[in-house]
Amino acid sequence: MDQHYYSVKIDEERTLCLAPLTERRLDMAGQDIADVSGYFLYEQHGVGDCARIEILAQLFTDEAAQRLRQVFSMA
Repeated sequence: MDQHYYSVKIDEERTLCLAPLTERRLDMAGQDIADVSGYFLYEQHGVGDCARIEILAQLFTDEAAQRLRQVFSMA
């Protein structure tokens, strides 16, 4: 699975992202994720080290990630 990162701004404070989870992003989410493989759809609130991540969904294939990227018009 290739590693891609897609995002789209929702408003000034929030960004919708579709990407593999890094350790840093996982720490920002504060959630226990047993399987961190694949892509995650998450909302990022804020920027930098003070940002908060809310995980919305997990995708396991490149095809699923590409389809969701198209639905949300992510670049």
